[in-house]
Amino acid sequence: MEKLMDRIQKLVLPFSEKISSVKYLRALAETMQILMPVTVIGSFACLFAFIDIGPWQAFLAAHPTVAMIFMNTHSLTLACIAFYVVMVLPYRYAEYLGMKESVNMIPLTMAAFLLLTPTQLYTAVPTEWLGFKGMFSAMIIGFLVPKICKFFVDKKITIKMPAGVPKFIEDTFSVLIPAIVIIAGSAILGQVVAGTKIGSVHNVIYTLIQTPLQGIGMSFPSLLLAEILMTLFMFCGIHGSTAVTYTAPLLAAANAENMAAMAAGQSMPNIWTTGLMNSIQAGGIGATLGLAIVLVIFAKSKRYKQLSRMAIVPQIFNIGEPLLFGIPIMLNPLLFIPYMGGVIVNTFVAYFSVASGLVARFNGVDVSWTLPTGIQGLLSNTKPIEGLILQLVIVAIDMLIWYPFVKIIDKQALKEEGETKA
Repeated sequence: MEKLMDRIQKLVLPFSEKISSVKYLRALAETMQILMPVTVIGSFACLFAFIDIGPWQAFLAAHPTVAMIFMNTHSLTLACIAFYVVMVLPYRYAEYLGMKESVNMIPLTMAAFLLLTPTQLYTAVPTEWLGFKGMFSAMIIGFLVPKICKFFVDKKITIKMPAGVPKFIEDTFSVLIPAIVIIAGSAILGQVVAGTKIGSVHNVIYTLIQTPLQGIGMSFPSLLLAEILMTLFMFCGIHGSTAVTYTAPLLAAANAENMAAMAAGQSMPNIWTTGLMNSIQAGGIGATLGLAIVLVIFAKSKRYKQLSRMAIVPQIFNIGEPLLFGIPIMLNPLLFIPYMGGVIVNTFVAYFSVASGLVARFNGVDVSWTLPTGIQGLLSNTKPIEGLILQLVIVAIDMLIWYPFVKIIDKQALKEEGETKA
């Protein structure tokens, strides 16, 4: 078993280093983190506006101003997620590229994005492409603009300013030539494509890249792979989120699609959303809430009694590190089996419960990962009670999986305590 653990470490660590070395993926992951307040607030605004609870909807019908507050908040936050990505991603990526002109990338990328977006001249920009449908356009443009500017700067194709000029002016002029190329190119390309049946560059990206990639990337095999990678990385002492940065834009788009469907009173298109992932990882990465409960109830050794009392509160709020490092689970060959096995079982149970219609689909509300299991299910499922029950069932399954292993380690700890006392 130890040889197996060594092999796993040898596979995981280089993979982690390769992911961490991709500057664009790091910038993209940080962008989604930075935008979390916008996405969370927008999610809850949509939830409060459209959740199907009779008395609440009657209240909103009687108070349309309150309803409009929620709807406007959603429409200008989460429903415009691509626009926010365009603002943050190029700045973070330029920082990783070592560009001193990183701030200048924000207006330049926004201009390129808007010039490629179909508009009603001097009147309106269709919000369709500012939301989840424009996510991959925002990601691609947010990658290309800093790259093009860096190429010009590195090749010294810039306007030099005399010494003593303030830095922000110097930076502005250093990207003026690439800015002309980018903005003129975007304007020409946008108008050329607008004159065809395709309609816009965004539509090309959405049709040829985003839609097929979502179909593959949000499938059950992809979900299972993501859950295994997260848990495996955590087991090796590397935070699991680093393994699945590639899922962030897909998950954000899936959440937004489900919320848009909820707002329109239509059926939800996606099974894999934040609510489903939170259900699978009940208690945090590794789904250790079931373990914490089993320890609190059944541990007899002083060591695990004290550890369980200390760990149960953070574990309720999905912080599993006290158990991960306190038992420890990390790099423990015996506990690798329930740690990984529980997540795999949870993935099957959660996904196929929703896919079969036994449990309603999750509505895409991006509830905070620190909310307790159960409450997450209530807030993120279209039928709150079903979301609650699914999460409680998963915790019960995890308790059954962990129970025999807890008995083994607790018995060993009792024996050690007895020998120490003697």
